[in-house]
Amino acid sequence: MKILIVKTSSLGDIVQAFPVLHHLKESCPEATIDWVVERPFASLVRAHPFVNRVIEIDTKRWRYAFFKYHQQSELYQFLQQIRSVSYDLLFDLQANLKSGLVTALARAKKKIGFGRKSVHEWPNLLFTRYRFNPPAKKNIYEDYLFLAQSITQNFAFASKPICLQLKQTEKLQFIKICEETVTKKGRYLVMVCPGSNWPNKQLRPTILFSFLKLIHHQFGCHFLFVWGTEEEKKIASKLFTQFPQCSQLIEKMSLPLLQNLMAKMNLIIAMDSLPLHLAATTSTPTYSVFGPSLASKFKPIGEMHEAFQGKCPYGKVFAKRCPILRTCATGSCINSIEAQQLSLHFAKFAATLHWKKI
Repeated sequence: MKILIVKTSSLGDIVQAFPVLHHLKESCPEATIDWVVERPFASLVRAHPFVNRVIEIDTKRWRYAFFKYHQQSELYQFLQQIRSVSYDLLFDLQANLKSGLVTALARAKKKIGFGRKSVHEWPNLLFTRYRFNPPAKKNIYEDYLFLAQSITQNFAFASKPICLQLKQTEKLQFIKICEETVTKKGRYLVMVCPGSNWPNKQLRPTILFSFLKLIHHQFGCHFLFVWGTEEEKKIASKLFTQFPQCSQLIEKMSLPLLQNLMAKMNLIIAMDSLPLHLAATTSTPTYSVFGPSLASKFKPIGEMHEAFQGKCPYGKVFAKRCPILRTCATGSCINSIEAQQLSLHFAKFAATLHWKKI
């Protein structure tokens, strides 16, 4: 059985689709699974132990330099790669025009995608033959899974933790960080990921500090502050200086390395962001804060994952994300959250964890 997954971007969405790999491997243990992905995200997909081959595309660069010889050569190589195998199943999990064109170029007996009610861009419907609409009000993880389950007719599935593969240099980094961090005996190790791609998804740093102070007082945590962008580094660095005796500022690391370190934690605290979904690939519990996106739609599935949902003061109702997520001038749904609210909500969740100190 040869299977191709077309899920080109973005990082968080790619990680949300990882359970599809588990399901396909459970249903077809001997299957080989290839994945088409945008080049900037290829290293993450390549690190997954169930992915046989990664086929890279770079549509942004190809679009702006189509007539350059080098780009045409890359396009030709891509065409050779994607047509070199005749697949039994192809799953288009991106559901837009771009992924539809990739799907059209690939050779597959069954091309599977989302139906008219759930496809992102309607022209995508032209390139798939087997289409399915996930049930309404399901989690995003379940939406992706539904396509694979509809083909295998196996709807019983429980996601299992994975360990992304590390390069030799990453293994050495991991050992070093563990020696410095995971040896904090008698502490709860809590990784804090304060950033998000959109400022309106981020908790105010002052509120995050107050919240962390409250849970540190209650549980005696040792915090690890991680970051991905320079703006996130500023927030993480400031938080680090406010907890000088019980925290560490971790240098920027690759996503596979970050995922392996997450598996060593007692808890991950994050916003609606890539780190949250990366944490969900491990067995570590998560606590997340949502504002302009719906927690029931995007938080990781399971009792070990809890989320606090901010309220919109303007009465906006949405099924996935607030329509003014990128333009709201106040971000009140998340900026109006108070530390005491989070602390009380978190305490109820922590009582169910039975988490043990390292």
